[in-house]
Amino acid sequence: MESFIGATPFRPESGELMHMSSRPSYYDTDEWIEFDETLHSLAEQHDVEIIRGDHATGLWDGTSEPAGAYIVRADNFQQVRDWAGAIAGRYDQDSVMAGLYDPNGPDTVYAFTIDDTDTETVLGALREVGVLAGRTYDGKLEIASTGDLPMPDPARAALVARFGDASAARAHVEFIEQTKSYLAHSPIKEIQSLRQNYAAGIGLPARERMPHLTEIDDIAAARAYEQAPHQPKHPLVARSYRSFRQHIVGQWDTLTAAGYRFEPWHGATEQPYLDSAAMIADLRENKHLFYFRTDVSQDTDGALPTDHPMARTVTVTTADGQRQQMIANDVFRAVHDAIAHGEGHQFGPHGEKRAWWAHRSSLPREARLALWCETRAQNCWTNAGPHMTTTGNDDTPRVLRRDEAGWLPLPQRPYAQQKCVRVHPSLL
Repeated sequence: MESFIGATPFRPESGELMHMSSRPSYYDTDEWIEFDETLHSLAEQHDVEIIRGDHATGLWDGTSEPAGAYIVRADNFQQVRDWAGAIAGRYDQDSVMAGLYDPNGPDTVYAFTIDDTDTETVLGALREVGVLAGRTYDGKLEIASTGDLPMPDPARAALVARFGDASAARAHVEFIEQTKSYLAHSPIKEIQSLRQNYAAGIGLPARERMPHLTEIDDIAAARAYEQAPHQPKHPLVARSYRSFRQHIVGQWDTLTAAGYRFEPWHGATEQPYLDSAAMIADLRENKHLFYFRTDVSQDTDGALPTDHPMARTVTVTTADGQRQQMIANDVFRAVHDAIAHGEGHQFGPHGEKRAWWAHRSSLPREARLALWCETRAQNCWTNAGPHMTTTGNDDTPRVLRRDEAGWLPLPQRPYAQQKCVRVHPSLL
């Protein structure tokens, strides 16, 4: 079954933050690139195949906003509904339009050729004829005439007089309301903007979309980390960590200058938050984050060696403007949770992978080895290391499934050894 949707991550705060953006196009921003990544990821989770995606302009009640127009395939329309609801929830949209062309459908999609007519001219034409909504992309204006939002014949005639004849296709169109459970992991747009502008300020290009990394890639990363020796004094390793510490401090100071406060966790429980949703809520609502102190974890498998580059102290700016010395690893834990997980990425294997990639976009190439060791390598070892893998019938390694002997739930998986290593650049 072939279907179409229109979706956007754009909210009022997006427009405000765009004034701070150094990117020439909205489609080069972290907000849009993360949206496009997530939209594809959610499509895969809901068994929806995206076969085409276009940048579009959504038109609603006399205003416009950047959006996407997608053509997809699925086994049934319920899969598309579920996917659209997840998108609307994560980006706090009231609804996402989804539909399929159907000769017997109750609705009609009209398409007018507008070529390169500017958005304000199109909006003006819609205002004049009283049409509330539509979208433009690929040189055309599309308007869905539905039972809830019918386009009167006089309005259609006026648009035909302005733009020429329109094609008309029968369809079934729905506005899918948000699945509210996804709201808890909606990205904090201000943090996306701060990270993006930090990256631009040090001369980095627009964020790349994350490549498709399979569990084979995760196993390869885990094995590379396990087999490599701890080499804190190797010039390549030392140089990467030196750059890494410098930029982690810069990102801490960027966040505190924007009003975010970081506080060491002194509670009785091991972790300050029940889950990633609770942490993101604290960041979003209070601009506050507890971080788990390095000294508390020194009696665990993940203890930090005294010769590790992240055991050194660095000087950061606190929320009240004072300069303070801190263990570099504490600074990193706070910054990574804010600047990467604050984008809405959970603490499981997939979320940790995306958090690594998000943080990577704001660091120079020289610092990537250090970031890889501190994030992706350790997470891959925990979730795809020897305690979590087996061999298939064709001798190909794979990660254990939940229903197989030896599978461990997340809280029971061992911590990776903390070390700094050299690996092939293709892993970074």
